[in-house]
Amino acid sequence: MVRLILFILFVVLCIVVLSSIDRQIIDRLMSEYSKLSWVIYIGCWIFLPIFLFPAGILAIGGGAVFGFWEAIIYTMIGVGINSAIMYFISRYFTQAFDMNKFESLKNRFCSDEFALVLLLRLIPVVPYNIVNYMAGAMRFNFIKFITAGVLGKFISAVLFINLGNNITNYQSYEFWLALILVISMGMIAFWIRKILNRRAR
Repeated sequence: MVRLILFILFVVLCIVVLSSIDRQIIDRLMSEYSKLSWVIYIGCWIFLPIFLFPAGILAIGGGAVFGFWEAIIYTMIGVGINSAIMYFISRYFTQAFDMNKFESLKNRFCSDEFALVLLLRLIPVVPYNIVNYMAGAMRFNFIKFITAGVLGKFISAVLFINLGNNITNYQSYEFWLALILVISMGMIAFWIRKILNRRAR
């Protein structure tokens, strides 16, 4: 329950911060730095999640700054590059560990790597960053991981980016629908995690 409350507080905090920013200020900054803004945004997606920066903040911010479709394109580029980097970082630094332990965990819980990564992306039971590191440590097939990861992240990114896109219109129907969808996704992830924890005991 604590994690669910923290997730909702996190979403509310993002809304309060971003909605307090005047849309004219965003538009003015975009016009001044239009040639570099998309590069900076993709760069944030590539590097910040490596240090466990919450991916949701980036997606909501992207929607607020670029609008829905541009943010989707830039986010997917950043997600693809970042996922690959984190996968190989984890793979490299876990070479010194006993791989038999990783293999036993993999054989027990990851019979279908593609389906597992896709599920974890669609319903974020495990944070985005951890999934990337986990896949590298457990030696998931890279093609399956990157394909499922980008595909699954696209769905969840749509929800967060849509929220960001409507964040300055917090009195609109579209904003409240986007907010309800994001919170619903968090609640589904919370209950699935709770069910899995019960089964593991």
